[in-house]
Amino acid sequence: MKKRLLALFVIIMTMTALFIGCGANSSSTSDTKDKPAADSSDTSKKSDGSLQKVKLQLKWLPQSQFMGYYVAQQKGYYKDEGIDLQILPGGSDIIPEQNVYNGVADIGVTWVSSLMTYQAQGYNLQEVSQVFQKSGMLLVSKKEKGINSPKDLAGKKVGNWFGGNEYELLALLSKYNLDKEKDLKLVQQDFTMDQVKEGSIDAASAMTYNELGLLFEGGMKKEDLNIIDMNDENVAMMEDCLFVNSDWAAKNKDLVVRFLKASIKGWKDAVKDPEAAGKTVYDVDKSVSLDHQVYMAKEVAKLVAPQGFDTSKIGQIDMKAIKQTGDFLKKYNKDLAKDPVVDDTTFTSKYWDEAVK
Repeated sequence: MKKRLLALFVIIMTMTALFIGCGANSSSTSDTKDKPAADSSDTSKKSDGSLQKVKLQLKWLPQSQFMGYYVAQQKGYYKDEGIDLQILPGGSDIIPEQNVYNGVADIGVTWVSSLMTYQAQGYNLQEVSQVFQKSGMLLVSKKEKGINSPKDLAGKKVGNWFGGNEYELLALLSKYNLDKEKDLKLVQQDFTMDQVKEGSIDAASAMTYNELGLLFEGGMKKEDLNIIDMNDENVAMMEDCLFVNSDWAAKNKDLVVRFLKASIKGWKDAVKDPEAAGKTVYDVDKSVSLDHQVYMAKEVAKLVAPQGFDTSKIGQIDMKAIKQTGDFLKKYNKDLAKDPVVDDTTFTSKYWDEAVK
């Protein structure tokens, strides 16, 4: 009964998510985890030609951050693989790791640092594909604030959404020997970027594909801003990935491979024509403007397939980058239950390897 009530609660929260933003879901670990029910699903395509249902839990509401899945769905790639895909929107109170672990969803999208936090608690979750190959995290400020380098953050008010999204910022501060308690003031940031515009904070966290665009749409120009890129500072951590309940995946190997095959096709198309992909997402949920969805799609494409990246490798797992994320998380998350484990039990390429054959 407890598990049923939990599943019902999460479904209700999924359907009532109301916010728009980049998707900073909480990595709070105070919730108790229930053992998921065993799944004895058939792992192969059904002989009668009917489709197998799969639920994908997003990290946030429908937006071009997830355009590859929407493009694949719109073009029928999942149906071609015998899959009837239901895409579940996220929200401020939706935790993909819990939904996937408890069977509310079959596959989820989250940031690697958040996934590691739940794995460290004993959640039997496993990454199967790394969609973003670069971090989209920035720190932005008005030129007038004089933050020309991270060392200039001393004495400033610096914003972040927290909830597991702060670790790159903490790594940046540590690199420049800035004590987050003594040398500056970390403040809670909203998703509007109004705090930057009005000057109530000096520097704010921003995703390349969302909050930076909000500033531009609000009339600011790139030359009006100082931008610190976590990739350039070598403190970047991996973000959007696909993950599963390890037990479910082991019983549904062929289904996971077919899902990845369709998803990779969708992402390839989205990266090739982000303007069309942004329109596809906009048609799903017109909660933000078409221009913003297209802007977001173009920026997300740069993270999924950075300049010089071989698009045949979309979704591959770079274990060196994963290990760097684990090292940073171990160093900067004092509430981590135990050190992150980075091996084939927690991060595996076996399904991706099959999908791209």
